[in-house]
Amino acid sequence: MWLRKLILIILFCGVPTWVWAQSLFVLPLPYPIDYLEKVPPVEETEITEEEEVPEAPPTEFAPLIPPDFKTQKAIGYEPGVTFKVPAGLRGKVDFWKQIYRHYSINEYVLHDMEYNLTYRSVNIEDIENKRIPYRSKRRLIGHRLGQEKREIRALLSSVHEKQNNPDFMTKEERKIYDLFKNVNDPHKFSNARYRIRAQLGQKERFAQGIMWAGRYLPMMEKIFQEEGVPMELTRLPFVESSFNIKARSKVGASGIWQFIRSTGKKFMSINLAVDERNDPIEATRSAAKLFKMNYNMLQHWPLAVTAYNHGAGGMARAVKKVGTTDMVTIIGQYRSRTFGFASKNFYSEFLAALETELEYQKYFGQLKVEAPLTFDEVDISHYIGIHSLVRYTNTSKEVLKRYNPGLTNYVFTGKKFIPPGYRLKLPQGESQGFLEAYNQMPKGAVRETQKKFTYHRVRKGDTLTYLARLYDTSVGEIKRANRIGRFIYSGQLLVIPK
Repeated sequence: MWLRKLILIILFCGVPTWVWAQSLFVLPLPYPIDYLEKVPPVEETEITEEEEVPEAPPTEFAPLIPPDFKTQKAIGYEPGVTFKVPAGLRGKVDFWKQIYRHYSINEYVLHDMEYNLTYRSVNIEDIENKRIPYRSKRRLIGHRLGQEKREIRALLSSVHEKQNNPDFMTKEERKIYDLFKNVNDPHKFSNARYRIRAQLGQKERFAQGIMWAGRYLPMMEKIFQEEGVPMELTRLPFVESSFNIKARSKVGASGIWQFIRSTGKKFMSINLAVDERNDPIEATRSAAKLFKMNYNMLQHWPLAVTAYNHGAGGMARAVKKVGTTDMVTIIGQYRSRTFGFASKNFYSEFLAALETELEYQKYFGQLKVEAPLTFDEVDISHYIGIHSLVRYTNTSKEVLKRYNPGLTNYVFTGKKFIPPGYRLKLPQGESQGFLEAYNQMPKGAVRETQKKFTYHRVRKGDTLTYLARLYDTSVGEIKRANRIGRFIYSGQLLVIPK
């Protein structure tokens, strides 16, 4: 109370700041000052355990040979008909083919969101090459794209005013005028000002996805055949993740099929030791089941594909509201708060990816495609740590990680045990030697219960950085274990992985 009165007296009396500032003392902080001044690297760029525990590199390569789709037997499938590009979607499909084949990851394409008409591309390579923080790069890219959008918006306004007198248009204005020649709407240019979108090119990512896909596609095709689901749908991960097994989205989707946790738990094991969403083989089995469920509900494969993004219930509502199962009509006429750009373009992206992958050598040349992964499976009968498994079976951690991406980072860093019942994948031909060594392990190497985490009740003044240092872990580990963002609150119970 006396301190507040002193400050008020000083302010009203007009005492110079430098004089009264010297009379104030600094209150002690709840934690050492270096905790607050230094931002740990993990908070700037979250380092995942996948980077710390690399998988064994590929050693065999083979060209990616697509199957003969016409000979497959799948429910509701007609060769050459089921996934034929509708005339009304050809423009959208061609747009996404350009994104996959032509535009690099250093180019943004400014386009019309509704008609997928391309205005121009914006190169950002100079910004990406700057040695500045990630957020600073995003800010510079945003400024550049904003300036380009303003220029296009001004051109659209000018074209709208001159559309009845095209001879008076500049070269750039005439280009935009011709771009919309097949759109019959007197307000098409003025409305287009609010539909300018920036799409990043995907050429390098798609090419890398093809190289990764060779590892899993043959087995994925076999799984889809067994489930009676069209094999063409095994190409959908090119859209979802480019076959990157480490792909994670902001909303918590994970793996090459990008299952969110709630959907994944219906089909797979998802816990702190095993997350089968990240195992391409197990996730493919789940994806096939989900596609079959979608088809049984909607009785139309294009709708079932779109339901993978928008939900089967959402697509059923779209069919009921529009009164047809025709995808072109639904995309053009259905209006819903949740049926946005991503859902409207999902089927077109799939068709574009399918066409691109079938002719990949034409667009990307001779790629070093990984050979199909062949493996044996063995049943784990007790809880066992990764370090014990490596020590007694003479199998490297890198090899185990390559063949078992469904095991979480907690397992590979020794913070969780591999649970009993897990089917461990091993290089083909190595299962017999592994089992002999596994069965001879000492009793002390296996456990009867899973390793547990420590729990912490958040108190006033606690920060993630402080807790990470207190328990000798990392901010990223705490965030992942609790599925939280940057903030914690007093009274919250946190899992502390150690």
